[in-house]
Amino acid sequence: MGWIPVGRVVRALGLKGHLGVAGSEGGLAGLKRLALERGGERHEHRIQEARPQGRLWAVMLEGISGRTAAEGWVGAQVLALREDLPDAGPGAHYWADLQGLPVVTADGRPVGTVTGLQPTGGVDVLVVTGTGGEVLVPLAPYVTVEAGRVVVDAPEGLLELSREEDRGGAGKGR
Repeated sequence: MGWIPVGRVVRALGLKGHLGVAGSEGGLAGLKRLALERGGERHEHRIQEARPQGRLWAVMLEGISGRTAAEGWVGAQVLALREDLPDAGPGAHYWADLQGLPVVTADGRPVGTVTGLQPTGGVDVLVVTGTGGEVLVPLAPYVTVEAGRVVVDAPEGLLELSREEDRGGAGKGR
């Protein structure tokens, strides 16, 4: 399958050059290498250290030393070879495994297709594109993956609110 996205560099951590990677859950544990991609260019690196730090992973890569160097990678997408990744575990999924899946409500109504994922530093948000436009759906606690599709069991109004906010409307609860 090749290189797949497993997270994004959201900030530099500490002074030694650790990258703060969001969205990877446990996917970085045990990996020997990864790639950083920005502006269409991919740079492969050996992992010197990868450890959880709060909601992020602190990752030290060969060739990136010091805080300034790490800050230069903020915003880069983090990629891993799919065949190097362990099983995501119960209830967990790699971003690439969700990309392109159909999305339906708990009662079977179609919402659209997963077209992206936005890491937020808290609960990541699925970007779902359908006939009604783009909908943003928090991954937890409303989303499960069943039989090759994403099922959203959202509270009333969440899907409509997301559409309204995306169009620039005032929305409820702002």
